[in-house]
Amino acid sequence: MLTLIGGVVALLLSGAIAARSQVYAEFQPAVKVGGKPFTLLAGATVLDADQFVDPATGNPDHNDGYAIVALPFLFEYQGYRYSRLAISVNGFVLLLRTGETPPLTGGNIPGRLFVNSEPFNVIAPFWGDHYYRTTQPGYVPSRISYKVVGSAPNRAFVVEWRDLNINNPSLPSSIASFQVWLYESSRPGNFQGDIEFAYGLTASGGPVQVQGAAIGIKGGFGDYLNGLVFTGDVNQALTSTVLSSTWQPSGGSDTVIRFNAIPRLFLEGWGDGDVDFSQVGKHTGMGQDRFVTVNDVMLILRSVATDRRLDSLKGRQAYHGDVNHNGRYYYSTRNWNNTADTAYHRRAIPTRSLYYWQDLPQDNSLPYVGGDPILFFEATEYDAAIIMLYMAGRVPYLPWLLDLTVLPPYGRGAAAAGIASNLHIAQPHSSAPGVYRFPIALNGAWAGALGIRVQFNGVISGVEIAPRFADRLTVAYDAGRMAIAGVIECEAGEPILYVTLRVEDAQLRVSNVRLNDEELPELVVPLAVTAAPTTVGHVAPNPVIDRTAIRLHVPEAGRYRVLLYDAMGRYVRTLADAEYSSGSYEVEWDGTNGLGERVSPGMYMCRIEGPTGIRELEPIVVLR
Repeated sequence: MLTLIGGVVALLLSGAIAARSQVYAEFQPAVKVGGKPFTLLAGATVLDADQFVDPATGNPDHNDGYAIVALPFLFEYQGYRYSRLAISVNGFVLLLRTGETPPLTGGNIPGRLFVNSEPFNVIAPFWGDHYYRTTQPGYVPSRISYKVVGSAPNRAFVVEWRDLNINNPSLPSSIASFQVWLYESSRPGNFQGDIEFAYGLTASGGPVQVQGAAIGIKGGFGDYLNGLVFTGDVNQALTSTVLSSTWQPSGGSDTVIRFNAIPRLFLEGWGDGDVDFSQVGKHTGMGQDRFVTVNDVMLILRSVATDRRLDSLKGRQAYHGDVNHNGRYYYSTRNWNNTADTAYHRRAIPTRSLYYWQDLPQDNSLPYVGGDPILFFEATEYDAAIIMLYMAGRVPYLPWLLDLTVLPPYGRGAAAAGIASNLHIAQPHSSAPGVYRFPIALNGAWAGALGIRVQFNGVISGVEIAPRFADRLTVAYDAGRMAIAGVIECEAGEPILYVTLRVEDAQLRVSNVRLNDEELPELVVPLAVTAAPTTVGHVAPNPVIDRTAIRLHVPEAGRYRVLLYDAMGRYVRTLADAEYSSGSYEVEWDGTNGLGERVSPGMYMCRIEGPTGIRELEPIVVLR
């Protein structure tokens, strides 16, 4: 369940977001498409076996070699537009940019489709450990070829492996034919085309070793979609490691495996806030205040709450959502002191710069492709809060660069004592077996943009924003994750919202805490075993002619507010806002609003807000 609460209609990216797939943002999970009989290419350009070479030596390699060919059209993949293709004997192709060469190792290991190891940018109709046969006695000669089919702008580039000796070089009967089709995009200004895998009959009359091949598409760093997952579930497709077990893996020679492209827009404008790309649609040519909207906030919060990051490539969603310009990162194989190789890990570039290519590391830890740095971008809930600050007119334009005179919280005295640096969670109260309700506050005062991300050890069933902040905070949650963004002014310990959570543990554990882009340690709060006390109130006299009194019983010490609203839910007046000890109190109302003006006759609602929750009293009827 995705829920958006707080002044925005229901509709709805983490300090340690794992390296997740980007290909799922560019292609839908694999589907089977029938009615497309397999046909061998006629009139194709044949690549001789000796044209497949070892990248290290340049010598012919019929076992693991590559042949590089030019594409007749640009093909976008992983945010780059490619013009070259490396065809592998082992049943896959690599997209290459100018200056790139195929990797030296790993081409014969199909399981590398699923891991953070080269090769990258792989399109694999049947990746195995194959062999290009020529005139060896007892073997059917192989043939690898390519052809351009159709005419612009509806062309396809087809690579065919015909009678390839697959998976078992000592088994002459293990031969098969298959193809990959890369389709040209016919969409104006877009270069993302569809991908198809087609499979013919083996026709060998003997056993075929088809088991153990990988089928799918891969970006980098473990980013892949398994081509043998046909459920339509993207989470399964980007995590499944199943290999082929039958021929044809599509289910028949008249059926193809297809990855339909998801067209992605690319716009310059790092940190301009246009996460939904509205400036290329109905807001084309209009000012920034038109194309930066609350929908951009919702997209960011949803990505954080669901732990499904926005498209992080340059020019895509997170690139535009990184409005404070601290979200650049890359993946490196260099260790902490850059002296040796290690496993791939994420490395942030936290410095704020006007352009994405500024302030890059000067060592060799940052990978480059074709002269460009391989950078990714992240937008967080704090970026969403700054977008809200911009919409409130407090920030003149986006991107916002570090300028404490524009975006305090407290000007250049932000280090003053008493400013919030962490969350404060009061004692939860049980409302049902295993269900707890608790307020979330800050441990200090705050005024300005506020972004919070948390992970609870339970399942969130509801979130209530404190009434005073109902039009200033936006919340998204999914399972136990929650993201908050807004622009508020509050005091230390003042509840900003209340969370209802189902927990099976004896403690409430709040992990993955991030406050305004600062990663914080886990919080642990013991869970109460008693039912939550309630704040009891009574209004008398009621109806009201001149004045009345609200009598309160406070069961737990803390900050309480007594608020009045009219029958339409519009704020009228705050009758009390103070720290109370447990006990009974009386608050008077003289029938006036916050300006001292007499209210009109009618019905009014009295709401009590405090550490134990929110309580609405019986309606107050004003007679005159």
